Amino acid sequence: MKALIVYCHPSEDSFTRHVRDAFIQGITDAGHEYILSDLYAMDFKTDMSEKEYLRDANYRDTNDLAEDVLAEQDKVNAADAIVLIYPVFWTEAPAKLVGWFDRVWSYGFAYGKKRMKTLDKGLVLCTAGNTRERLEQFGLLESMNRVMFGDRLFKRVRKQEFTIFAGMTRECELREKDWDRNLETAYEKGRTLFDPAAEVFSLEGRFFTAVENSPTGEVSGETVFGYHQKDNVIWAEYSGGSVVKGFLVGTMDEKHGLHFTYQHINSAGEIKSGACDSEPREENGRLRFYEKWKWNTGGEGTSVIEEI
Repeated sequence: MKALIVYCHPSEDSFTRHVRDAFIQGITDAGHEYILSDLYAMDFKTDMSEKEYLRDANYRDTNDLAEDVLAEQDKVNAADAIVLIYPVFWTEAPAKLVGWFDRVWSYGFAYGKKRMKTLDKGLVLCTAGNTRERLEQFGLLESMNRVMFGDRLFKRVRKQEFTIFAGMTRECELREKDWDRNLETAYEKGRTLFDPAAEVFSLEGRFFTAVENSPTGEVSGETVFGYHQKDNVIWAEYSGGSVVKGFLVGTMDEKHGLHFTYQHINSAGEIKSGACDSEPREENGRLRFYEKWKWNTGGEGTSVIEEI
């Protein structure tokens, strides 16, 4: 198996560089291969030209892509997984990595009549100066995850994992305290990248829509659920169709069943709430939850949501 590692950091004197090296050691020790795109070392051009913009903006699937873009696209299609290793700059990847997506994710490759293969896995390993607690409190971690997996890698990878090494600024006491443990984690992420037994079931960053529902239900195929998970706690936002905005919160049991309460406001301006139990099933390569729900005002039904 082979991984494309897209690494982006302006300095070799960084903790992120150590994460890269530990990950590479892990994937090598596991007997797998890797391709490395070190964007700063390559001096990868990040600014989209006017010609590139007009090509994509007008959905022109022409064969006049730049050589450096074609080279990166070939690397993607030669890999089984993509691994992004970078520091967080103002709640975002460095501009050079953003520019890599702008140019490499071109029309006809990453969207449209896609030539890009669907990769088995997408893994993000990013370092941050802020602590994890602060990133979670202000919704920054959720934003970073959604940008990467809800947009850039959305439906382009079968499985996803977002790992952040937080509190690693030189001014934070956690940097020295967590240094070795974090690098052990990076090594293990490399060693187990293609090991199904090491995969941890999580709903973090995954999206679902309803494919079946009882007549008294209000969600539909136009309703999208965006899930999050921390340990056994799960929560989600949902909207679309007759649901203007909804939220749910609950827990996941040992068999990955969900137990939660929900509340939403519908297009008629009514606030509706209830409770639900969901059973997970893999069907035709997609994750589904078979739900049994009950309104707080009485009435109950069943529904099925499927991962998008």
